Amino acid sequence: MRSMSMGFGAAGMAAAVLAGMVSSAGAQAAPASECEGWHMDTLAQGLGNAENLETDGNGGFFVSGLDTHKVYDIDAAGNVSVVLDNFQFGPGGLQRDGRTLYVMGGMTDGTVGVHALDTATGAVTHVTDLVGNGLLRLPNGGMLTTWVGTEGSPSAGVSAYHHDTGVVQPNWSPVPRSEGLALSPDGTTVYTDDLFTGQIYRIPLDDPGHWTIAGRIGGIVPGDDDLTMTRTGILYVAAHIGGSIDRLNPATGATCSIATGISWGWTGPSSVRIGPDGDGWALYVTAFDGTFRRIRPPAGVDLTPVQTD
Repeated sequence: MRSMSMGFGAAGMAAAVLAGMVSSAGAQAAPASECEGWHMDTLAQGLGNAENLETDGNGGFFVSGLDTHKVYDIDAAGNVSVVLDNFQFGPGGLQRDGRTLYVMGGMTDGTVGVHALDTATGAVTHVTDLVGNGLLRLPNGGMLTTWVGTEGSPSAGVSAYHHDTGVVQPNWSPVPRSEGLALSPDGTTVYTDDLFTGQIYRIPLDDPGHWTIAGRIGGIVPGDDDLTMTRTGILYVAAHIGGSIDRLNPATGATCSIATGISWGWTGPSSVRIGPDGDGWALYVTAFDGTFRRIRPPAGVDLTPVQTD
């Protein structure tokens, strides 16, 4: 999440919120067995405005510090180290492919966009000028990013980087106020969230201009900031303003909060990912209060993540 002080305005925000509330009429609650009994604990603190996270492949996570201008690695024991710190602004979105970590931000050498960090050697290369909020690497090597429109310029929906040609396609899918990105289990659809209305959008990769609404997270202004998906097609959403992690079944629109009171307003949750937890899986959450948290599911909940490789 970036600053909300520019680019949208009170009238536009009120209209967006009203539209979201109207569209959510008739939404149903998710089953109690999927919503109750989650356990949350704090693994690390002092990370500043922790913007995004990604698994490191070794049982831990990479975390981007928006205001500290650093990328951290938090290992499975909760130890924090810095793996990259030469940013002029950002970093923001993170995505990993093997030993390559893709990082979005502006480097001190003047390059802006997505950079590739070789986590084995420390070498950094500039990949594309694609910029934005959320970042998603597709299985074909392409990338998608979002631009909310709170940074003093209009929303640019979801933009695309085509790996085969190197072309950046702005506003590839013109969804409003898009933030996070998640790929469906079958690899045909991308889900994104609306920062102001709480709506979740469904974008077909083969027809990105024809997106639909999959559901809405509850609350007047939940501030959806990021989302992740399981192999069974369930979305978990970080509600930055509302201070919760919410569950949404896009097939039915059923939703509920699985963790609340994390923090709220500007200091709320900024990113959520599925990662390893012993022999199983858990949700991991960053927030602008500088924390890195783990949320363990109740028995019977399948958190196996979507495989993108």
